[in-house]
Amino acid sequence: MVLGDFVATAGQQSLGKYLAIDCEMVGVGDEGAESSLARVSLVNYHGVVLLDEFVKQRERVIDYRTQFSGIRASDMVKAKPFDEIHRRVSELIKDKVLIGHAVHHDLKALLLSHPRSHIRDTQLLANKFKVVRSKYVALRNLVKQELKVTIQSGEHSSVTDARAAMAIYRLHSKEWEKGTLD
Repeated sequence: MVLGDFVATAGQQSLGKYLAIDCEMVGVGDEGAESSLARVSLVNYHGVVLLDEFVKQRERVIDYRTQFSGIRASDMVKAKPFDEIHRRVSELIKDKVLIGHAVHHDLKALLLSHPRSHIRDTQLLANKFKVVRSKYVALRNLVKQELKVTIQSGEHSSVTDARAAMAIYRLHSKEWEKGTLD
């Protein structure tokens, strides 16, 4: 499940061992060149949204990067303080296996660390499996090739991107967990 909404069964709604994360950024600072965390989404193994929050900005937003981030000024009305989001994400991912695409960027934006042994980065998976020829493959290209689904054709959604990373992980999880990708 990557695109759209779905009704999850009671069993699919649990937190579980595996969580996928994605963040969206806006531009702050001179000419909006500096990235600032603006939205965080976490989904469980089944793609059920566990957290999807906008993050209140400490600086004036120069560029919402809407064509990529999907974020608009109106989204910031319901934004929560960074410290609250940081705490909630930290609590949710504790002792979990964290899946994401270039997940180090998301962790950096959240000022969090996570044990390397508990990270499954789909960008690295793509390289190890020779799924694509480039070391740094875009998530949309990996999803198109592996799942035959088109994402990010317009504005991005951190929920869709987290679900996509989880779907890629599920597709290759047996090989990954056997240690053939370490």
